[in-house]
Amino acid sequence: MKLTAIGLVAMVTIVMQLSPTMACDVIDLQPCLLPIINPPEPPTASCCQALRDQGPCMCYFIKNTWIGPTIQAPNGHKLFADCNVPYPSC
Repeated sequence: MKLTAIGLVAMVTIVMQLSPTMACDVIDLQPCLLPIINPPEPPTASCCQALRDQGPCMCYFIKNTWIGPTIQAPNGHKLFADCNVPYPSC
């Protein structure tokens, strides 16, 4: 019984630690792909909304080796500016 309780506490702790990142899904930024790869293309309302919705996740994305360089590139900065969304300071 004692071992089960310790295992349950460990599982709850792991889930609590993973919860903030579980909502961070880079796929939600898909509407922003075209304006990033083709800067003359203005961001859509859905792109700007995705930036706002994913705001708490941006530092997580920036630290990600796959998507981070894209967000940190000049086009990524421009996207935030065009959407009037503050660029995250991580």
